[in-house]
Amino acid sequence: MKCPPILPTEPERLKALSEYGLGDEKALPSLDSVVRIAARMFDMPVAAVNMIGSDHVFFAASIGVGDVDMSRDASFCAHAIAQDGVMVVPDATADERFHDNPLVRGSAGVRFYAGVPLFSPNGLALGALCVLDSKPHEDFSEDDRARLRELATMASDRLELRRIEVSTERTVRPNASHDAAAYQGETKELYRLANFDMLTGLANRGRFFREVEEALARDLNVAVVMIDLDGFKDVNDTLGHAVGDHILREVAQRLESHFGNTGVVARIGGDEFALLLNDVVDPMQALKISNTVNEGIAKPMFVDDQEIRIAASCGVALAPLHTNSPVELLGNADLALCRAKTNGRGRSLVFEPSLRMEAAARRLYGMEIHRAVKDGEFLLVYQPQIRLSDGALTGAEALIRWRHPVRGLLAPAAFLPALEHGPLAATVGSWVLDEACAQAAFWRRQGLETFRIGVNLFGAQFRGSDFAAEVMDTLEKHGLPPNCLELEITENIVLDHDDVVLEKLRDLRACGVGIAFDDFGTGYASLSLLKRYPLTRIKIDRSFVDGMLVSEKDASVVRAILDIARAFDLETIAEGIEREPERESLLRQGCTEGQGYLIGKPMLASHFADTFHLASPHSTSPKKQVFMAI
Repeated sequence: MKCPPILPTEPERLKALSEYGLGDEKALPSLDSVVRIAARMFDMPVAAVNMIGSDHVFFAASIGVGDVDMSRDASFCAHAIAQDGVMVVPDATADERFHDNPLVRGSAGVRFYAGVPLFSPNGLALGALCVLDSKPHEDFSEDDRARLRELATMASDRLELRRIEVSTERTVRPNASHDAAAYQGETKELYRLANFDMLTGLANRGRFFREVEEALARDLNVAVVMIDLDGFKDVNDTLGHAVGDHILREVAQRLESHFGNTGVVARIGGDEFALLLNDVVDPMQALKISNTVNEGIAKPMFVDDQEIRIAASCGVALAPLHTNSPVELLGNADLALCRAKTNGRGRSLVFEPSLRMEAAARRLYGMEIHRAVKDGEFLLVYQPQIRLSDGALTGAEALIRWRHPVRGLLAPAAFLPALEHGPLAATVGSWVLDEACAQAAFWRRQGLETFRIGVNLFGAQFRGSDFAAEVMDTLEKHGLPPNCLELEITENIVLDHDDVVLEKLRDLRACGVGIAFDDFGTGYASLSLLKRYPLTRIKIDRSFVDGMLVSEKDASVVRAILDIARAFDLETIAEGIEREPERESLLRQGCTEGQGYLIGKPMLASHFADTFHLASPHSTSPKKQVFMAI
């Protein structure tokens, strides 16, 4: 058995722990709900808040714990407090730290453990919130880790309230030298620090969570609205934190003036706010409220005679309509917020069960993606792109698919969210780039000397410092000139990694690589991005092409995009052309290229070769070419 490490700050840590007035016989009842939620949320028989003493451990709260070894040397949590983040032990019998631990070998039979440290306000580790099982679990996902961290935040809030209570009893109890008025003043100040955000004066995260728990315990009809300011980081970076703080206070004042009398208004993060509203039972009523929030925040603000506009996205969930669990209610609102932000800025969305199902699917696919990469289950299909004037083949867009061993061939919509936000996005992105370039090189050698390949990028590919070099090395490896590769970027990639993306794309464009802006016109800041980014082509989104013959609005958007492209000296390609009248209309208006089902569906390389009378595709297996090294 490997003994847990002793932290360098051990004396300070133990002193901080003593400030909470806890011990073997002094549990903290306010933590009972946290461990109950943890056990139920993860379907685990055991959950606990475990405090780490000098040579033993004790429970501040627990559920499902029997008679176990309470020595520090045997404690899993004593290991967990020595690291950042969540410590997960999928199978203790296979872990060299715990395989011969008495908690594993003895009657407790621990096989699985997940724990996250709980810290004092000064960052000293006090203990951990953990869940345990007598069965191993290989499926504790990133989403599970995030939810355990959320519960740890709730536990830390309750511990901090306990510390303040103990401190008040010890230090500000009235006596001969400390009158009652001073005692009341200091007590109020401690309460304020524990419950309110110092910048805005709103309820803080801890108090908001407690208010939600209390409302649901009383079976009230409530709505939770999660609010995230769009682009606030850019405000801080460009105008400074003083202006950013002014905006946060202004947003807080607007929310408080509208909703302070009907619920709880809180600031729960840097640029995140939340509302708890009473007597809301109808989703449409909730959506109307969240739209009011957006409209109120979108009104111009004035800082030092400078007009500033900022938008917000909202996610809404209702109780008991969607759930009676506080954690699930907040999680549902978060899911709705995430979806609202992907739909564009300044949007609101009410939770619906399909969002939870999609999140579960992402979790499932996230676990399976490692196997898919290892076993070479991803493949590329190619959608032809033509010159509209004469139908000549100009290139193809490489599109990823997943040949799932059980579910069959999966389209990107089923798995891309899990892949894009998982740890293997950059790895798969590198494979897509290499495989697409290999195929393009092969077809160019068969006579398609001007053939161009379009490759979609993941945001994760820009995090490494050598992305531009990787692209150029790949082109050189396959003997391709830079102008035969077109990298496709979306607004989300640009906004998430702005300066980093800009620098690397400029380097690639200087080398001759094409840069296409995908889904143009569907986002928030597309026009401003055209001025900064080294683009060569605009892709007109299929949603406008599909409606351009029946909707004057869609037709106007298509005309405007083509006018913009001409003004910026950019090429254009229209996506989603499915009918001949669409092709003819786009050609008349000056669109140079197109792709869509009228021209050809995405197809395997062999089918593509047969359709356009090319030689058989290159024979390199994706699995052998790339994934054997993973």
